[in-house]
Order: sequence, then C-alpha cells, then structure tokens
Amino acid sequence: MNRFKTFSAFILVIPAIFLCLPAGGLYAGETGLYLVSTGSGDPENITFKAADTIKDSDIVFCREKTVEKFPELLEGKQRHDPGFGIFAVHGKTPEEGEEITRFDYDEKMAELEKISGIIRKAVKQGKTVSVLCSGDPTIYGPNMWYMDEFKDLDPEIITGVSAFNNSNAALKKGVTSGKKAHSVILTATFGDAAQYDGPDSVDKLAKNQAAMAFFTMFMNIEDVVEKLLVHYPEDTPAAIVKHAGYSDKEEVITGTLANIAEKTGEEPGFEYMFYVGDFMSE
Repeated sequence: MNRFKTFSAFILVIPAIFLCLPAGGLYAGETGLYLVSTGSGDPENITFKAADTIKDSDIVFCREKTVEKFPELLEGKQRHDPGFGIFAVHGKTPEEGEEITRFDYDEKMAELEKISGIIRKAVKQGKTVSVLCSGDPTIYGPNMWYMDEFKDLDPEIITGVSAFNNSNAALKKGVTSGKKAHSVILTATFGDAAQYDGPDSVDKLAKNQAAMAFFTMFMNIEDVVEKLLVHYPEDTPAAIVKHAGYSDKEEVITGTLANIAEKTGEEPGFEYMFYVGDFMSE
C-alpha cells in the first residue's frame, strides 16, 4: 500500500513540473543568440530541442530552402539571410581579403556589418535570435563564425543530426569496427586534394589505415583515391552515400578503392559522403 502511495505521488509530481515550465515549451531558454541545427535529410530529423528553440525565437537567420523545408515552423518569423560565405572573410584583414577568390571581401564584410547590427539590436531589446544550419554546425559548419563574432553575447549551440550520422545509418556498419583499426577520421578536401600538402593531407591521414569519412565539398574522387592508394590496398572497401537521411532519394554506392570512382560515374553533386575502410568488409 505504501508503495502504491509513493508511485501515485510520483505521477502527480510529473504534471506539476510541466505546469512550472515557461510558456514557450520544454526548451525555452534565456533571451539571446542560438546557433541551431535543423538536422540533415528529411524534416523529421530535426530534434525537439531545435524545433522548440526556433518556436521561441523572434528573429531567424536562415536560407530560403530551410523555409521551404519547415514552412509551419518558420511562419510569421522575422527572417534574414545568414550570409553564406562570411566564413571566408571573417577575421581577415583587407590585405588577406585580396587573396580570396571565391567571395568578394567587401561585399561579405558589408553583410557581416548588417547582420551584426540586427542581432545586437534584437538581443539588447530582449529578443531571441536563432541562426539555422543543416546537419551539425560544428562539423564544417559555414556559420560557426557567429560563435566568435558574438562571443560576448554567450551564444548557445543546439546540435543536430549530421550527414555523418545519417550516412553511417545508411551503410548499416559500425564505423569504428574495422579489422586493422578501430578509429574513424572525419575530414574534407576543400578543392584540389592533389595540390594540398598540409599535415592533414589525405595521404598523411591514411597512414594508419583507419576508417575515413569525407565531407565532400568540391571533392575530386579520383584525386582522393589516388592519395589513399599510397597506404590502402586496392581491395579496401569504399562507398558513396548520396542524399543521406532523405527517405525518397538516399542512395548507397559500394565498391573498392580500385573501382569506386568508376562506379560513381559523374560527380555525384554536393550532398554526399565518401567512405573508405575495412569496417565495410563482409
């Protein structure tokens, strides 16, 4: 009988806790600035915490394709463009900016000034601002510069499901369960892998034959494979995961380092990941 009374009291405490929560929801936080992941792939991959943070926001910085993906969640929100490309100029001097070829330095600095004005004014007025990213913003996220630019505002990151998570699920393999190594290296080749010779170049990372997962912005698969073959055998399993997390178009192409480039055919586009490692062995 005593146990029943204790259990009943516990049940009554739970709704009482919810009654004490702020009106905004479970994850309503203090007024300020948030860098929020909407997940990668289908809209259902957004987390409850991310959705609730966006609901509680007065101002949202996001791209138009995000609005198309979450029309109800973003309906009625004051929206602004997040300034894609500012990451390339942030923290650089005008002299360093002259070396940037992909983006116009002055144009991006003007965008930065505009964004800064909007955010600082809003936070000063007691409003909540969210900057939206797809995937995990801390893994090659183009908006991580917000964390540095507005560090005095103590911004918070709301993480989410990344393309890496979704790609692992698509492969249906444990990426740290290799035969020769039990580690996975996350990397990317921003441009010509054949020309880059830094301490984290592809061939140097490949020395221990750990599993490698490439975020493939502008990646040339043939160049990368050539670098990998310096240390990996030709029969090492390799895979391409296209559109990870999208239930209607996700695709996995498997092969080996000897034939994965041929199997892939034309460059598969922007939304794909490239894997190599014996964790994919049967």
